[in-house]
Order: sequence, then C-alpha cells, then structure tokens
Amino acid sequence: MEIDLEQLLQCALDSANKGASELLKRFGGDLNIQSKSSPEDYVTDADLATESIVRSVIAGHRPDDAITGEEFDANPGNNPEVRWSIDPLDGTVNYTRGLPHFATSVGAASTKTGEWLVGAVVAPKLGVTYFAKKGGGAWKIENGRTLQIFGPPVDRTTRILATGFSYSAQERIKQVEFLGLQIGNFVDVRRLGSAALDVCLVADGTLDAYYEHDTKEHDWAAALLIAQEAGQTVKRPDFAGDLAWVNAF
Repeated sequence: MEIDLEQLLQCALDSANKGASELLKRFGGDLNIQSKSSPEDYVTDADLATESIVRSVIAGHRPDDAITGEEFDANPGNNPEVRWSIDPLDGTVNYTRGLPHFATSVGAASTKTGEWLVGAVVAPKLGVTYFAKKGGGAWKIENGRTLQIFGPPVDRTTRILATGFSYSAQERIKQVEFLGLQIGNFVDVRRLGSAALDVCLVADGTLDAYYEHDTKEHDWAAALLIAQEAGQTVKRPDFAGDLAWVNAF
C-alpha cells in the first residue's frame, strides 16, 4: 500500500511542534546537564523529556513504525514501512546558554527504498517552522504566514557559508582545513550551533551554502529533505565523519 505522505507530514509536524513546546516551557529554567561523548557534548533533561514526547506522538499516529533518535535506543517497529529519525534538541549547547538557535527535528524515511519522505524542523524561540514532503516543495511558517521557500538566489555575489564543528579536536582541525579551501567562494561564515537550522536557512535563502563533517543522521534527516525540496543540491553523509553539503550553485 502506498504511503500517505500528507498524513506522514502531519505526524512529523504534530510531533515536532509538541516536542518544541516542551523545550520552550523548560527554556531558561534549571537544567540537569550531563556529558556524553566528550565534556562539550551535552545532554539535558529537556532533551530526554522532549524525545519521549516526540516518540509518544509518533506512536499515537503510527504505532507500527520504526523510530530512531539521538537519546534513546531504536524501536524496530512492527514490520514498518517507515522509519523516523528524531533530534529532540538540535542546538543543546545554545539551549543551555540561553541562545535562541535550537530546534526539534523530525524526519521520516521509507524502510524499503531509504528515500527521505517528510521532515519538520521547529525552532520555538525563533517562532519559525520549516517542513517538506517528498515532491511537495519546501515551506516555512513564520508570523502566522505559510510561505513556500526556494533557497538563495543563484546570482547573489555576497555569499555566506554556514558550518559547524565536531566535539572532537582532531575532527575540528580537519574541518578548519576544509573551510580554508572553501572560503574563497564566500564573503563570510556563520556558525549558529544547530545543523538543522543552518540547513533550513539555506533552504529559505537567508544563507547560501552549508557544509559540515561528522554529523549524525538525526542532525540532518529532516533539514536536508527541506533543502532538497527547496531546489538545493544536497549531499547526505554516506558514513560517520562524512561530509554533509547544501548549495544552489
């Protein structure tokens, strides 16, 4: 049976919005902060609570689907057609420092083809939601308006590159070297601290390109589909440490 992409998108939006509401409720309050892969790689009680909410909402809509996420073990589902990839709090360090660039990201892929089908990225402190379904274009909700987005103008000469850096010092050195090779094509660089929002800002034309090594699937699952549906050239990482890239030229 063919997957209903509109129903799948509504599930992504519902779960991402409810997760983002939990983040907003806890923002600026006391947080239980722990470290994972390195002292800088934070996880908070807000991350954990939000992923629990997102998983619960998805399971309510689609109980047989597989679910993977940043913080909890994978749920293999019951003969699933769809697998979800969740980043409950993309931009955790920003969140703990009181910076507004953080988001809940929810994407879904076909278990048969591996194609990414829908994605939603909700940035509650910024008041913006990005979303897309395969073949349906990319969209942005801001200030009560829903607008289709098409990426940056390809003839813009003052191009700005977005990027991010690994928690690993060795990987950061490699990333800076790669940045040195790219910077001649750009007038400036932005590093906002949320891969999902970096990509979405290329999708809506605010920024012109994005690259980052050493991202995880949950970082880009939703956002790269949104950028792709906005007409951008997208490279998804093939393995851990590989390059994610988005641009229109």
